[in-house]
Amino acid sequence: MEEEKKEKGLSVTTVWFMIAVALFFDVLQGLLIPVGIGFFVPIVSYPTFWLWFKRYDISFFSMKRAPVLGIGALIEVIPGLDLLPAFTFTVARIALASKLQDIVPGADIIKLDIMKRK
Repeated sequence: MEEEKKEKGLSVTTVWFMIAVALFFDVLQGLLIPVGIGFFVPIVSYPTFWLWFKRYDISFFSMKRAPVLGIGALIEVIPGLDLLPAFTFTVARIALASKLQDIVPGADIIKLDIMKRK
């Protein structure tokens, strides 16, 4: 039997699947908000992604990610803004930043200086 290569970090497929599941949670929450039980969705979604990222040795709750999670949580509690897919953006940012660091060690998605002036 061939040995399976275990990829360290997130695969591209896993990143897209995480984003799709996060979008599902956001849509579900948007549908349940008018009924008055939309607040139950984060009770399930945050632990789900904490475990999922933990499986790949990625810290979901950390001081480095606190601003991203804080902004996402703030958007979720403001009426009207809570319909935005904030949780999807949060998960996508964490997953893509992790994938970027796997490709380019030491890189940070915020400090890329793409718009650097000469």
